[in-house]
Amino acid sequence: MGHIRLGQLPRSRKWRDVVELIAAGADVPQVANATINAADSAFSFVNNDSGYNQAVWLMTQLGLAAGQEKPLDYLRSQGINIPDNTSLPGVAVALTEALDHHSAANGGHSDLGELAQRALVDAVIQRMEPKLRQQSLFNMQANDTQQALAEFRKPNEFGHLSREFYSRLTNECMNYFLSQTLATNLGAGQRFPTTNQMAQFEQALSTHCREASAIVEQFSNEWFSKHRYEEKGNISRESVQGFASWALKKMKDELKAGAKADGQ
Repeated sequence: MGHIRLGQLPRSRKWRDVVELIAAGADVPQVANATINAADSAFSFVNNDSGYNQAVWLMTQLGLAAGQEKPLDYLRSQGINIPDNTSLPGVAVALTEALDHHSAANGGHSDLGELAQRALVDAVIQRMEPKLRQQSLFNMQANDTQQALAEFRKPNEFGHLSREFYSRLTNECMNYFLSQTLATNLGAGQRFPTTNQMAQFEQALSTHCREASAIVEQFSNEWFSKHRYEEKGNISRESVQGFASWALKKMKDELKAGAKADGQ
């Protein structure tokens, strides 16, 4: 099974701009915008990435499952094999295995697919955990799981999940491209004299991605409600792929707009 990598960014003027901005102490919105411009072809590649599209597909299935008579049976039919009596980590394992099986059947993981997988699993845990605080996270009954999953049926909750996913995915992508560059700017006399200062920058980048993802939340609310109604409770893969492409574009545009607003 091959491992398809996104590849290194070209040593273009755009990428040199990113390096120079970091070394010069530019703020997070400027660095994020420059990174997207330098990596535009790689970010565009996401739209055709099988792992990314499958992650978005499974995210929509979580929303649709809640409207089914037997939500867990429905999810199993989509490849998410959540046991009746499980745990929150068990839900995470079921999602991970579903994405692993899809990748195995489609030529292996890409780097992007791995980032999308991690973002989805983390987003689901983040949204489900508060709903399960009254129960044991490590010994959930079937009814506990179904009640927590039922929340994803609400358009606003699907919007929260979608925002969490795109916030995490965008931040993961940024870190993917910036990690080596940030490391070379660590040390005495560099942009980040200490690891703590570099960690503060990384946290600020995560916050920036989180703030930018607000644009996806409202769009996701409306999209999920509209398509679930128009497609009579089912949403086609074609519709989901269109959503996946458009949501990613909205994130890119918002990050670029954020840099312009910050510079005014």
